[in-house]
Amino acid sequence: MFEATSLLFKTMVILGIELGIVFLGCLFCLKRARLAYDQGRQFLGVEFIASLNDQNEIDLQPIEMDKNQAVSRALTALMLVFIASMYAMVFTAQHSLMIGLTTMTITSIAFAPVLAMIMLQMDENDGLRAMKLTILITIATGVIGMYSGVDFSFMRGFLFFALLGLLALRLVMLFTGFANGQKRVIAFGGAILFTLFLLYDFNRLANLQDQGYNDWSTALNVAINLYLDVLNLLLEILQAMGDS
Repeated sequence: MFEATSLLFKTMVILGIELGIVFLGCLFCLKRARLAYDQGRQFLGVEFIASLNDQNEIDLQPIEMDKNQAVSRALTALMLVFIASMYAMVFTAQHSLMIGLTTMTITSIAFAPVLAMIMLQMDENDGLRAMKLTILITIATGVIGMYSGVDFSFMRGFLFFALLGLLALRLVMLFTGFANGQKRVIAFGGAILFTLFLLYDFNRLANLQDQGYNDWSTALNVAINLYLDVLNLLLEILQAMGDS
């Protein structure tokens, strides 16, 4: 069923390349941050200190520069590029395969160092465990969503309103104080939600393939949905594992 000409193959090629850029790029940035600490210099405009966590693993921490801020101009620029290219990816992919692929790749390249810094601000060791868990969940939902024989299309309405609810909670969090425990509960709920999104989108991929769709444009659009599911799942898991 995984023929080189199938919609599944095309989708997995796109998704695998883009997630590979994000994850391998993140690992590269973590390695460069460790090297920068060892050599007593900055990485992406940020300096680091180190301590041992509860598992006696080395945990790098960005040095706070201005009050509570450890974000350099380089990281700010990368974040802006990531946000702009992500929106461009979503809105252009349906109209142009080449532009969609280009903006998706720019999104991945820009997000890799941002993700590394998110991990460094908590504990990169926990961040790597979160990445492994995300990969395992993605594989499991792919197998279940595509080969279980269950039609998960009934979840569409629930997922839409649940996502609106999560976005509303995130908006409230920007303007009101939430205890760490409450933030973790919301993050766990978000992780469950994006796990269900992965089930739904993998199942949608299987249904599209059964219906005879087999073009790169369809593969790109499905891959983008899965890509966003995976990144959001990882971010929710990271927040659930973090201190705040």
